[in-house]
Amino acid sequence: MQTLRAMTFNLGGGEKNFTGSPEQTKNKSEALIQLLEEIRPDVLGVQEIAHYIDADGITHSMVDCIHTEGGFQHAFYGETLSMKRHMQVKKDLMVNGLFNDWWDWSKGNALFSNIAFSRLGDISKTGVPRNVPLFQPTSYEGSRDTDPRYVILSRLKQAPYPFVLNLHLTTLVGERGKNAWSEVVDAARITRSRQISGLISLIEKHILIPKLPMILMGDFNATAEEYTLREMLERDHGIIQLKPQEDIATHPKAGTVDHIYFYPASRLENYTCFVVNTPLAREISDHLPIVADITFQ
Repeated sequence: MQTLRAMTFNLGGGEKNFTGSPEQTKNKSEALIQLLEEIRPDVLGVQEIAHYIDADGITHSMVDCIHTEGGFQHAFYGETLSMKRHMQVKKDLMVNGLFNDWWDWSKGNALFSNIAFSRLGDISKTGVPRNVPLFQPTSYEGSRDTDPRYVILSRLKQAPYPFVLNLHLTTLVGERGKNAWSEVVDAARITRSRQISGLISLIEKHILIPKLPMILMGDFNATAEEYTLREMLERDHGIIQLKPQEDIATHPKAGTVDHIYFYPASRLENYTCFVVNTPLAREISDHLPIVADITFQ
């Protein structure tokens, strides 16, 4: 039996751009570290975390900040987008980076843990998580429509050796808000369903069929009622949502799009799940974090 506190948090609107004043960036970083000290998750998955390398070759990284000041023993960064690989003049941040003499800038997902990572196939040996693409555009055009999308695949080196996955799925320009276009909404849902289909292909043989424990979390850019999650994850494959105790939207426009899931139900003993709806959390991002205390076999 094992109990883990898992937390997922999209830092978008907070630290992803490094375009605010140094004082503003410092304040947000300090707020994030304070929040982590209060919640003390065993495993943390974040999305839209970024770093850049300045003209003197110094790396400014939120991953390093969380790893060291957040008190985590283990960290992994999975890059999804970078200036070197995806330079696009339509992307203001990349253009500003050039004229600020950045050598590089990147963003992606990251996973932090107080339990060591094992190899995916050999739990007796220490390993490194893998960054697996779910969507790679033919060319990056500088907008979220063509953002590459990845999932971090990891396994914890402590019995019962659960897999922990952290992902960020697609949302399209024009999908959100009262003026959303129905055809864009449909296209976004189809895109996410393809990404979930890719996720299932990744884990079916090695996790789902043998019924190994798995925690799946991240920003799905979809509410739990969307077909992509309700049918493809829950109905078709028995990957169950850990529902927060209170109905609090994790994003002001999109609703509750950040989730934590567990598999299989037969190994889940009990859980509590909640949205961190505090002034401190709201200082950091336009998303709210979700936390789940999970006891499983």
